[in-house]
Amino acid sequence: MKLDGNLIKEMGHDYLKDALNFPDYYGKNLDALYDCLCEIGVETEIVLINGSEVSSDLIDTFIDAASENDFLKFRCES
Repeated sequence: MKLDGNLIKEMGHDYLKDALNFPDYYGKNLDALYDCLCEIGVETEIVLINGSEVSSDLIDTFIDAASENDFLKFRCES
């Protein structure tokens, strides 16, 4: 699955919620992102393109979740 840093920058958590098919109760913040990423229960690889367009905190959230969830792999491309 590819996520576009340009779209994250433009649309924020609304884009992430739709792209990652998060539930309606998704809190639209980094803590909620981490929680939902850690709940993924099927093999999932997320590739962030245009990663230079988003904050390092957002990228760190993906990295931290991937280190906690064996089903999740994350890669960032600038």
